[in-house]
Amino acid sequence: MKKLNPGWKLLSLILASLLLSATFRIRLNLVVAAVGLTVTLCTPGVDRRRLGLSMVPFLLAAFGMFTAGLWFGADGGTGGVVIRVFGQGTLYASNLTTAMQLSSRILAYGGLGMLYAFTSSAFELVMSLMQQFRLPPKFAYGILAACHFFPVVREEYTIVGAALKVRGIRTGPVSPRRLIPMLVQALERSGSLAMAMESRGFEEGAPRSVAFPTRTGLADLAFLAGVNGGIVLGLVFL
Repeated sequence: MKKLNPGWKLLSLILASLLLSATFRIRLNLVVAAVGLTVTLCTPGVDRRRLGLSMVPFLLAAFGMFTAGLWFGADGGTGGVVIRVFGQGTLYASNLTTAMQLSSRILAYGGLGMLYAFTSSAFELVMSLMQQFRLPPKFAYGILAACHFFPVVREEYTIVGAALKVRGIRTGPVSPRRLIPMLVQALERSGSLAMAMESRGFEEGAPRSVAFPTRTGLADLAFLAGVNGGIVLGLVFL
């Protein structure tokens, strides 16, 4: 998975998401979620602990949508069904099918999202978008600069907090005494970065080389056709 062209991989999964958005098939959504997570887990180098933590928001959102669909279905609650929980009580649900449709779709999107996030590099994606999809270099390098700038902001936040602590000043995590110096330092660094890019000849429309070339192969086209063809077959048979 990590050897696929990230731009074409992103295009494949976007098309797959659009196909899933046109259907409410529960089994298809669950199959897509299971396959996506399984492929991600089987990919070498994937941090399984981070993957599990990253899936928590999707699980919570799926549970919330399941609850909402269970109690507030499309029938307005007129066709309730009775569900016994551990044999102790009774819940009057408006539409169990609606609940499963909503929650399974979130899980399917989560599986596709995790498949891409944990098997792709942001730097390689930007290079692919610039070379294969003609993204202007000013936007490409702007995205890369922003991605690499977040660690700088986090470092400045830690440094300002340590400096205030040494002076005996107690501040909260979002205190202006801590945030304003951090933002000032971040703006100074961004200005220095812009000047450095200009001094090194970064101009729009000028011929330039790339850090490394990205290419499209048969594996990328096979992935595009396989993923979306599989979903189309699922729409027919599941």
